[in-house]
Amino acid sequence: MSSFPDHIKTAFKLALARLPQRILWKYESEMEDKPDNVMTKNWFPQRDILMHPNIKLFIGHGGISGVFEAVDAGVPMLGFPLFYDQPRNVANLVDAGMAISLDVMTVTESQIFESINRIINDKKYSSNAKLASKRFKDRPMSPAKSAAYWTEYIVRHNGAPHLKTKAFDLTWYEYYLLDILSLILVTFSVIGYILYKCLTVICKQFFSS
Repeated sequence: MSSFPDHIKTAFKLALARLPQRILWKYESEMEDKPDNVMTKNWFPQRDILMHPNIKLFIGHGGISGVFEAVDAGVPMLGFPLFYDQPRNVANLVDAGMAISLDVMTVTESQIFESINRIINDKKYSSNAKLASKRFKDRPMSPAKSAAYWTEYIVRHNGAPHLKTKAFDLTWYEYYLLDILSLILVTFSVIGYILYKCLTVICKQFFSS
């Protein structure tokens, strides 16, 4: 966050300073004009904090690990997705009714403040987050038991070769998609040759007339 342009950092600081809640902000350097209700550190135990019963909101970029932690804890989220899978991850939480998504590069102080207040004060976001957490945790066995089961499964079946992806069986030319590129090249060559012959015939008829 410390590497963002000054106007974005200022928008966040001004918005957070207006809130009555205390804010934990992962910030990689010394923050100038830090609001009184904000604590900054290079690192926080994110999952432990999210599991605290007094947490009202999680603000993040929508990385898959943070999304899983928020869903597991049943905490609503204000997302600022940047790239890759993050827009899709945050969109899934928005569809579940437990998040709001904003564009960090164009966001304003008022948008941040209003979105935070909306998530905190509208109980549907917290309710939907708890519902998502309940569904997420409803499984036949715990993650630890599931990991133990599949580890033992692989040992029992001598490495479980039947579960390995067929990608390991690709030849070198399939791996580099040379067969696909060859097909495309041949197709365009044939089309080009046909067009050339057609144009040749048309030109001969045109000039002979």
